[in-house]
Amino acid sequence: MLKKIITIKNVGRFRNSAAAGNPQLAKHTFIAGANGYGKTTLCAVLRSLQTGDPGHVLGRKTLGVTDAPMIELLLEGGQARFDGTAWSATKPEIGIFDGVFVAENVHSGEVVDIEHKRNLYRVIVGDAGVKLAVQDADLAAESRAKTGEISNAGKAIQPHVPAGMKLEAFIDLPETPDIAMQVETQERNVDAVRQAGALHARPVLSEFAIPALPEDFTELLARTIDDIAQDAEQRLSAHLAAHDMTAGGGNWIAGGLGHAADTCPFCGQDIQGLPLIAAFRAVFSERYKALVGEIEAVKACVAQDIGDAALARIGTVVEQNNGNVEFWQKYCAIEAPTLALPGDAVNAIRTLATAATRLLNRKAAVPLEPIELDADFTAARAAYDGAGGAVEAANRAIRAANTIITEKKAATNAGDLKAAEAELTRLKAIQARHRADVAELCAAHTNLTGEKDGIETRKEAVRKQLDAYTKTVVKPYERRINDYLAAFNAGFTIAETRHAYPGGVATSSYQLVINETAIDLGDSKTPGDRPSFKNTLSAGDRTTLALAFFLAHLERDPAAAGKLVVFDDPFNSQDAFRRRQTVHEIIKVAGKCAQIIVLSHDATFLKQVWDKSPAAERVALTIADHRAQGSKIMPVDLEHACRGRTATDIDDLQTYLTSGAGGLLDIIRKMRVVLETHCRTTYPGSFLAGDWLGDMVRKTREGGDTHPAQALYDELDQINGYTSQYHHGENMADATPDQIDPSELTGFTKRTLRIANALQA
Repeated sequence: MLKKIITIKNVGRFRNSAAAGNPQLAKHTFIAGANGYGKTTLCAVLRSLQTGDPGHVLGRKTLGVTDAPMIELLLEGGQARFDGTAWSATKPEIGIFDGVFVAENVHSGEVVDIEHKRNLYRVIVGDAGVKLAVQDADLAAESRAKTGEISNAGKAIQPHVPAGMKLEAFIDLPETPDIAMQVETQERNVDAVRQAGALHARPVLSEFAIPALPEDFTELLARTIDDIAQDAEQRLSAHLAAHDMTAGGGNWIAGGLGHAADTCPFCGQDIQGLPLIAAFRAVFSERYKALVGEIEAVKACVAQDIGDAALARIGTVVEQNNGNVEFWQKYCAIEAPTLALPGDAVNAIRTLATAATRLLNRKAAVPLEPIELDADFTAARAAYDGAGGAVEAANRAIRAANTIITEKKAATNAGDLKAAEAELTRLKAIQARHRADVAELCAAHTNLTGEKDGIETRKEAVRKQLDAYTKTVVKPYERRINDYLAAFNAGFTIAETRHAYPGGVATSSYQLVINETAIDLGDSKTPGDRPSFKNTLSAGDRTTLALAFFLAHLERDPAAAGKLVVFDDPFNSQDAFRRRQTVHEIIKVAGKCAQIIVLSHDATFLKQVWDKSPAAERVALTIADHRAQGSKIMPVDLEHACRGRTATDIDDLQTYLTSGAGGLLDIIRKMRVVLETHCRTTYPGSFLAGDWLGDMVRKTREGGDTHPAQALYDELDQINGYTSQYHHGENMADATPDQIDPSELTGFTKRTLRIANALQA
């Protein structure tokens, strides 16, 4: 229970609310105050006390002052102080029905938006449901925050993700041990498919042809002429021995015979018929010439097959293969070193050719003598045979490479470039995914995703509990709302109250039912030609609906008995019946809670509630304007404040304004009574109890700018001028309703109620 408002300093109109005779508050506390004097500020103070949020106070700091807001309240359990930054204690057991409650939970202006639905949901489900809803909202917020972290982690990974591949698919790519080799191979495949025409035209590798000596080389070196006549051979041998020409003499003679016809080429003597010459010619026959020719032919063959010409041909093959190997390595996995001509092969062939030619030259010099294979030739032949084995190994590698090349040609002819490129992209993605820096990013993303999954699991469990609980309270709450609407004689009900989770936060929605027609609430974007909350409910209807929501919530609150309940102008825009029903409902609330505080600009309304409250449990205060000193909270005598002014006077003016009902002359009379009463109670030191409206206008005019009611002078003067022609017996007998312009009367009625702070919004 709030026992006393000790002081409110530097908040809104309250420079220092304390005044002489500051009384204790009671179970039933009534506070009157004109609009703009501090009622809303007082509600903000109590809301800050309830929530502990200093913003409600700090946002209303008195303008033009340097001192911080200071508040001191006396609660049942001790004092609560606000030191300019925070409260020393809070009081959560406060319920406040005011413009803030309406704007936060029901509607703002003429519109119901998503925030209203979220807040209304909390009103409906009560504290038990709110705890679950808070858990749900916290988990939803945590999930959204985690989603933001995951998004940021994903953005860090995204530059490494190939176009067209989803982030999740990239993260899930499996690690592959030989990925670098696979990427290299696939790059060649892709290039091969792109270069299919060039690959098809490119030849395979050529094998190295190993040059060989003529097959009869060794036999030729050992050959002699073995079919010469016996006697001719004997004569030749004897002649060569006689002249000491056994070694090489035969070749000398054979060479000379070519120049001997009938005479000796040496002495010129006639040699015809000589037996020795006949023997020479018998020995050096056509067989000899043939042998010499064979030797020369083999020499030429050696020069051609394993000499410089052969080496030049091998060099050409080497160059062609080198170019082709370099080309095919781009598309095939072939090893260049194994395909090259062994480095010592050319030297071995050249050395063998040299050694063979040397032997043939010796044979040519002595055709009739056998020539043995010397050490140089034997060594050259061994080196040649070794090189031949290496060349054959290279040829085997060439044949294997040609098989790969042939397969590549066939594959590229039928290759799908898009498929090949897609596979290369996938392999490169795997390679990038498991690079150390990217793997670390992916691990972080995976961890965050796991954390979010855990949050979602907890949220789902809480939401199931919340859904189950909500189902138990929504329909009873809806029925109770409609009971209140019926009690206020409203022409509508609500239906289809349900909850949902747009944006991940629990909300409540409902439909209006008017003339048995369901109408959606709509929002700020709902077209004006479509029925919705903003164009089907009057201002009074909206206030009635908000009050019904508040009362139904309070009724279901298990902690209501210990609450301080505050009503700030709870009957705005309501007719006389709803006004009386509001009084009735406030009295019912007072009987069920610890304390009520009712604030109103209309002292008559407060008087109606006052009259129904126990005399020992009530106190009346007013928020009075003390000019430079600001507003102050002071005791007020509601009986005196409402003397000469009945609640029905304002009720009748409001009824006329809304429906046109009432006698026109009676309305004019009541306008003057309402204004006279208002001025006496608002400015008790400026007007006497017997002053009439005309007296008040005169005194205000004569007081000039220093008169407390100077701000009202123009309005009071005009209303007095309008009403005086029908009042004080001045030609009243001649006044008829036909002479009173209803439109003009309506305007002056509004102005009267506005001055009396009784014009409904």
